[in-house]
Amino acid sequence: MAENIVTEAALHMVQSFREANQAVAESIVASQERNVKFAQSIFTSGVEILKSHVEGTRVLVRKIEQQTQQQQEAFESLLQALGQDMGPEIGQQMQKQQETFRRLVRELEQQTQQQQEAFQKLVQASMEVSKNLLYTPLSYYQQSLEANETISSV
Repeated sequence: MAENIVTEAALHMVQSFREANQAVAESIVASQERNVKFAQSIFTSGVEILKSHVEGTRVLVRKIEQQTQQQQEAFESLLQALGQDMGPEIGQQMQKQQETFRRLVRELEQQTQQQQEAFQKLVQASMEVSKNLLYTPLSYYQQSLEANETISSV
């Protein structure tokens, strides 16, 4: 009779451990799902912002190229009106400015690409940390289940 009471108490204790561990596991899974959704929203927002910056840079480049072309034409017209033939020199200067500007644009594009890569690495690291946060309690949960099974088999 006393043995039955001890066995019942042990089984009741094992059952309460299982229920508590199940609640912890469910909470961890729900937390992980929220973390994943949060990381995805950050990533999506960051990518959209970077795309917007890239498009803004492209529009700026086009506008500056158009303005440079207009300036070159205006200088050539002015020089012709003044009767001086300095068009080739101005053309060379304008070409140098355009080359410098194009180099600047390439550097901006490279920096934008580097920012995107850094952001992706940040999100991946965040996901890795979140995954580790999930697996650590689950390993403790698994150990607890194994201990409960050992107790119940006694």
